[in-house]
Amino acid sequence: MAGSVASMETLHLVNLGTNGALVESALPLPPNAEFTMQLVLDGHVSEATVKIRRVVEIRREDGALRYRIGLEFLVLSAEAEQVIHQFVAVNQEQA
Repeated sequence: MAGSVASMETLHLVNLGTNGALVESALPLPPNAEFTMQLVLDGHVSEATVKIRRVVEIRREDGALRYRIGLEFLVLSAEAEQVIHQFVAVNQEQA
């Protein structure tokens, strides 16, 4: 029997590339699982299908347990791809 769960967990962006992202979360996600998520970047909102490629447990200086999660973009709209490419290009110029 298949099922799905909707969650409103906000993932904080650590790093963004054209093929994926590194995010931080209070909850771990299962490696190799695929999720549909809302991607919000510079006011642009779109859906993305991602695959969890890596989950690393970290502890912040305040003792809080967090998880760094590597996401691979599997499906993005053409508009989302364009926004990501522009965001990455601007940040590379500023670095």
